[in-house]
Amino acid sequence: MKCPNCGVGMRFEEEEDYTASYPHSNTSEKVGSGFALVHGFCPECKGLIVLLREGKYRADQEGFGTLITTAKEEIIYPKAVLPSPLDPGIPKKYRDDYKEACAVLSLSPKASAAITRRLLQHVLREEYKIDRGSLDKEIQAFIQLGNIPSHISEAVDAVRNVGNFAAHPLKDTNTGEIVDVEPGEAEWLLEVMDALFDFTFVQPQKLKDRKDQLNKKLGAMGKPPIKG
Repeated sequence: MKCPNCGVGMRFEEEEDYTASYPHSNTSEKVGSGFALVHGFCPECKGLIVLLREGKYRADQEGFGTLITTAKEEIIYPKAVLPSPLDPGIPKKYRDDYKEACAVLSLSPKASAAITRRLLQHVLREEYKIDRGSLDKEIQAFIQLGNIPSHISEAVDAVRNVGNFAAHPLKDTNTGEIVDVEPGEAEWLLEVMDALFDFTFVQPQKLKDRKDQLNKKLGAMGKPPIKG
């Protein structure tokens, strides 16, 4: 997940939680619906993060309970999620969508995921010229290009599994549709876009800058420039 305090990707490790069943929940058999308030700290900025999880609750013989499944998870503090710093070489139209997805993440993971899915599809169609009519088929075509590093292709390919496309076909055929999301799905999509932005825009520009600098040095030495 991304730290909502500093915007840096991190692995959230909870410090403590408070778990209880909802008053309306039927816990006569020690199982019902419940919630957990979980807090932890960002390992980078040390900022406080509080999560609310909801799902199936089970109580033990002493009356202490745990969530045995999580159906929903959201950041309740801090509410605003800062985006990762974006390289200016990334086109503005993509940066704007990415920032919007970050801005609504804590308020509506569904809306954030819809924006990011649509953003992913735009990048695949406009930068890689892959248009297959559905995000699933476009992801398949992307990972089959042959020049994509495995960590990028595997991350993009996992979008389908994390998002459970089989259960939510609109995520595939109508990427901007606001539909239910899996726990952690919205955050995962943003992390995938971070990696794809870096591969598509940032690294090629860095390589070009290095080649230009080297060619200047070669020119000063009377040597021919590097081509290609």
